[in-house]
Amino acid sequence: MRTPRSRLSKSFSLKKSLAGCAQAVEFAPESWRGNWHAWTPANPDNLDVIIDAAIESYQAAHTPDATRSNKQVFATAAQPAVVPSTTTNASEGSPANACTTGVPSVTTDAPPTATGATKASRNEKVYEKAVLDLGSGKGEYTIACAKLHPETLYIGIDIEEICMIRSAERALAANVSNAVFITANDPDLQTLFAPGELDGILMNFPTPYPNKKRAPLRLTYLDRLLTYRTILAPGATIRLRTDSLPLRDFSLTQLELAGYEIKWNSDDVRALFPDEPTSGYEEKLTAQGAVVCGFEAVPGPEPEHIEQTAPLSLVSYLPENIEDMNYIPYGMQGCVENMRGRRANCRKKGKPVWTHPIV
Repeated sequence: MRTPRSRLSKSFSLKKSLAGCAQAVEFAPESWRGNWHAWTPANPDNLDVIIDAAIESYQAAHTPDATRSNKQVFATAAQPAVVPSTTTNASEGSPANACTTGVPSVTTDAPPTATGATKASRNEKVYEKAVLDLGSGKGEYTIACAKLHPETLYIGIDIEEICMIRSAERALAANVSNAVFITANDPDLQTLFAPGELDGILMNFPTPYPNKKRAPLRLTYLDRLLTYRTILAPGATIRLRTDSLPLRDFSLTQLELAGYEIKWNSDDVRALFPDEPTSGYEEKLTAQGAVVCGFEAVPGPEPEHIEQTAPLSLVSYLPENIEDMNYIPYGMQGCVENMRGRRANCRKKGKPVWTHPIV
């Protein structure tokens, strides 16, 4: 599959693009830990220096022989902002709609300011909610939700800096000021967000990683769900939308192990929320026959015993009648074709039909 970087024109300038959309990009996200409800774009005098450092950090992390991690590319690109201490009070909320979740209201004594920021760039408002979009892609869904809910700050994280740039450009073009984008490769979310700081987490069409060995990379893996518990506010929820029924069904096992309670679970999220925004990726998959499935869940009582007991290969969650599948989830086409071939060979030889193992 071609990456966003491989599709760039020869005239593309990373530095120029970052400078043009800097008002919707956060170069030092760790500096806002505990203060995201009062986030405001910085207008530092040394923006060129910050962008140069960000580009250098990104290029170093993407060099094959790089010795340092790409956990937070832009988080290490600039010095952390000087953030005054704040007092946060949260009260439990109730579910609102498809774009935002049951959330508490938050107030702070004073908004933080970024190093070198001008007085005009400081935020005089405090967002009622802060919602994280994990794997925000090109930002269509994130920005559409931000338009619908100006009282909420949407924080989009994606592994590709090109996707972050396109998202930020879209936000500025649409005059959306309550969406900010970060690029990071599997960051430690507890270094970016304080305990109870997030009012919701969105996971839209995350990479399914069907192979058993890569199961820990799934956004709904047990260890990650336990991390989400620490940064979610009381009553806040996580929400998954995917074209992969196997990923959704695997995720349900993980929710149970991590002590989450299901608010809703659907094989057709679009039917449940017909008016919610779409993304270009969703439109592409639905044109191929995909039906969006998913769920919304809230942390319940903490489990007394935590142990991974679920089958980890997504093959284990495929239906028995794989011959009748009209749509094969992304990343599982080769696996399903191999299984169909084995079954056909078994029938031809008069042997019992091969079924996939539960692993």
